[in-house]
Amino acid sequence: MRVAILSDVHGNVRALESVLADVRSRGPFDATVNAGDLAFGGPRPREALEMLRSVGWPTIVGNTDQWLAGDIPGVEAPPALAGVREWVRRRLRRDDLDYLRALPMAHRIEPAGGPSLVVVHATPLSTTDSVDPDAPAAVLSTMLEQARTRHLAYGHIHRPYVRDVAGGMVVNVGSVGLPFDGIPQPAWAACTLAGGRWHAEIVRVPYDGEAVARELAASDHPLGELFARRVRTARMD
Repeated sequence: MRVAILSDVHGNVRALESVLADVRSRGPFDATVNAGDLAFGGPRPREALEMLRSVGWPTIVGNTDQWLAGDIPGVEAPPALAGVREWVRRRLRRDDLDYLRALPMAHRIEPAGGPSLVVVHATPLSTTDSVDPDAPAAVLSTMLEQARTRHLAYGHIHRPYVRDVAGGMVVNVGSVGLPFDGIPQPAWAACTLAGGRWHAEIVRVPYDGEAVARELAASDHPLGELFARRVRTARMD
């Protein structure tokens, strides 16, 4: 069984188009899963959301999806990003916000006769907690226990990695639209079930990131210059 997992498109349509083409070229896959953060940040939030909705993949909720959807107790954008939130919301329809509000926290893949693979945005219990690539093995083991699996995929931190943990695997699939590992190329993960366990490969995809940065800088995006720099450098700041 083969599963493609992508996450954190963040309104970057050019990056999404490149990843979709790459997934098709490396297919077929038995399933493709979107691990959240669909629209917030990039220059074309509505177009990215429409493209992701049109493919019909299982999709889980990310923290910025919750910021946009609103009406979720205890979940709101940081004050520094409140302007971006409103800028994006003005470009989405009520139906888009309803869609984001209804997204689940996790997606579970249960192959016949094989171990499960669970996909979350940040952790099984939170869309906001950050688990870094060098997190202690005990932290990753706790995530596996919370997800009731030995194989877990997540996004959120925008820094892809694969680690063997407690007889299983944890993979961060990286970010399509805003990598933060210093490599300005979209990332996604190809997961394969073989020999009774899941294995993962991180895939990087070239694209015209400079065009996205220029689009952001020239727009009325409240933090266009900041997000343009993030696209160019693949760094948070």
